[in-house]
Amino acid sequence: MVMSMCKLLENLMATHDIKGAEFIFAFACIWCIGGGYATKDGVPYKEQFSNWWKAEWKTIKFPSKGTVFDYYVDIENSKLEDWSKLSDSDIISTIDTTKSIQSYTIPTVETISASFLMK
Repeated sequence: MVMSMCKLLENLMATHDIKGAEFIFAFACIWCIGGGYATKDGVPYKEQFSNWWKAEWKTIKFPSKGTVFDYYVDIENSKLEDWSKLSDSDIISTIDTTKSIQSYTIPTVETISASFLMK
């Protein structure tokens, strides 16, 4: 986990002019520590992690709506934004219906955040 967090921090800080390092550090911690949680045996571990994070870490205030995983860091403005703000409103016009459905990734909060974290 620590190595993943360091690599994510290194990547984010190498590609951007950093203003709010605390936002990037919190983002890296959240995704590298809690990103692998899921619901198992009816227990929503990811949601529990989010609730714990919001209760314990007060420096960065997350919106009450949703979980900590529903937000990314807008680096230029040093603030949290909903992943849906990164979705492309013109996606429908770019879909080539002659291709199979497996050729596409639909921009949802999950696919946008996953592709962002893989860069």
